[in-house]
Amino acid sequence: MLLFLAALILFGIRAGQLVTLLTKARPEDRTDHINDRIGAFFKVVLGQSGVLRDPIPGIAHFFTFWGFILIQFGLLNLILGAFNGSLPFLGDNRIFAIILDIFVVLVTFSLIVFAIRRGIVRPRQLNSALHGPWDGFIILGLILLVILTLALVEGFEYAASNGAAWTPIGAFLHPLLGRASQQTNIIAYRSFWWLHMITVLGFLIYLPRSKHLHLMATPFNVFFRSYKPKGALPLIENLEEREDYGVSKVEQFTWKQLLDGYACTECGRCNTVCPALNTGKPLYPKEIILGAKEALFVRSGEILGKDSIYNKLGIAGIKADKTPAEKEAHHEPMIGGIISKEALWACTTCMACVEICPVSIEHVPKIVDMRRSLVMEESEFPQEVTSLFNNIERNGNPWEISNDKRAEWAAGLEIPLLAENPEAEVLYWVGCMGSFDRRNQQVATSVAKVLKAANVDFAILGPEETCTGDPARRIGNEYLWQMQAMQNIETLNGYGFNTKPETAKAEDASTENAEKTEAARAVEKLGTGTLTKHRTIITACPHCFNTIKNEYPQLGGDYEVIHHTVFIDNLMEAEKLKLTTGFDKRKLTYHDPCYVGRYNDSYDEPRRVLTVINDKGVTEMGRNRNKSFCCGGGGGRVWMEEKVGQRINQTRVNEALGTEAEVLAAGCPFCITMFEDGIKGVEAEEKMKVEDISEIIARAIEKPVTN
Repeated sequence: MLLFLAALILFGIRAGQLVTLLTKARPEDRTDHINDRIGAFFKVVLGQSGVLRDPIPGIAHFFTFWGFILIQFGLLNLILGAFNGSLPFLGDNRIFAIILDIFVVLVTFSLIVFAIRRGIVRPRQLNSALHGPWDGFIILGLILLVILTLALVEGFEYAASNGAAWTPIGAFLHPLLGRASQQTNIIAYRSFWWLHMITVLGFLIYLPRSKHLHLMATPFNVFFRSYKPKGALPLIENLEEREDYGVSKVEQFTWKQLLDGYACTECGRCNTVCPALNTGKPLYPKEIILGAKEALFVRSGEILGKDSIYNKLGIAGIKADKTPAEKEAHHEPMIGGIISKEALWACTTCMACVEICPVSIEHVPKIVDMRRSLVMEESEFPQEVTSLFNNIERNGNPWEISNDKRAEWAAGLEIPLLAENPEAEVLYWVGCMGSFDRRNQQVATSVAKVLKAANVDFAILGPEETCTGDPARRIGNEYLWQMQAMQNIETLNGYGFNTKPETAKAEDASTENAEKTEAARAVEKLGTGTLTKHRTIITACPHCFNTIKNEYPQLGGDYEVIHHTVFIDNLMEAEKLKLTTGFDKRKLTYHDPCYVGRYNDSYDEPRRVLTVINDKGVTEMGRNRNKSFCCGGGGGRVWMEEKVGQRINQTRVNEALGTEAEVLAAGCPFCITMFEDGIKGVEAEEKMKVEDISEIIARAIEKPVTN
């Protein structure tokens, strides 16, 4: 009992330190969506759905997880047995004994899989610049020792009791152990009972001091996952009154962001999908998370404070230096030390790391928070974006072009400005690329032709439209984003687009209508006169779409915003846009833009459109839908030079060329720009063309492609 209490005290001291550190971080409310959080706990934690996406290590982890839980029940039974007690329903339950021993065997095989994977296969994603490999082997050794001692306890107990304490493993080992005298078996049983207890309690003490801290933190991290729109970065409130912006010191993260570090399993799946890392850039998403955790541990004594009980006891430091590389990495500041600036600027904010993480870690907001500190506190950012910031602030677009020219692309198309037709039912938000970039002006024209063919009553803002601020925000210039956002919100609200007054009416809508998508409802309303004021905004730019839809509500702008591919799909479904099925005979593939797919979960609508208009449907690339590989233009990267490694756009273009498609269909102006540059870079202009879905539709309306 004293040994058990001592282990609990040591465990509690460490756990208390870790929890206290979280309380020193910035507050954040994660108590909404309780039912969803409970559901996620059962699915992701108990059901292990996240790790099972990678079958071989996932299945091994599933068996180890559940085996370890069952072993703890067995442990309690053994402890109570020493006092002639047992757990209710489990004491002499043969069914439990069978299940427990089955999992003992499964865990043993799982440990073999883990050992082979770590010791022989050694996949790159398991490597870490901050942690050596030995911690993983120590944990595997401890688990193996727990399993072996439990098996020997069962074997010698079976022999000592002459089979009364029946277990499958005990019966299996009896021919080997039953030859000794009963007294010998009793002594062996007691010896291995103590060894099993010491091993488990040693594991308990070591666990929160090792990289397997995630066993404790993961259930909480999953439960407190974000249920805000995936495309919304956290808002910096009271921007004018703040003395700091973003994160330069580890304690400036929120408690959930620090909990991410505790929960990281170091599986490296985020590394395997990162487009920057996979093209030779110095960004290791896993190291960002681990770097923040190490920075927290390095500064733990200072953060806890000299008056804390841990400092008074002389145990405040939680340093984890085990290798020379770790010690060398632990110098201040956090940004530029443990976490390199080059890694932060390499991120495309594609969200692939967040999507694949099995324990709900949120990498991208951390990266942007640290970028914010560099940009707004240090004025340190890639030289190429200086003109971007200046132009957005002065001209309302990324170029040295007067915003008065924003509607010149529409000359001769008879498209009204919203000021001329304030009762138009749909606002087409053209965006900077569609308004000023010559290539994407063709997309804007095609979208307009499609809307006209469907008799949609629409208008554009023209010079009243200004940059949404998306590239500025993702680069880290939160001040410029808020300035642009407030200007646009004022304009949109002035025309009555804000949906807040309609909230009560929406809550009273029928169940049938509530189940329909926003796009379907918007299409149904066209021409029906049910809207007192137009509310629907469509755009061909996923970045404008995501920012207006998911981020403007942070500043009071709530709008119904629809990506043009989704709107076109609903026009076709409502038979407002009739096309000849299979008019396009060319072979095509489709690229899922990150800000339409992973950010906003629109995968099927673009494919439905392409399946109707293309005779051969969509020939998928290997990485598609939520596994799509970024074009390289997100996170402001379209405005920065790629100076290290391979070009991300060329990597994706080569993947598209591998399908032997003649057309790479896209739904994003950044993607179009990046891919056309990529095609030139690999000298494939004669093999493949890049076309927006609206361009294919517009051509079908005017003259079918028959190639």
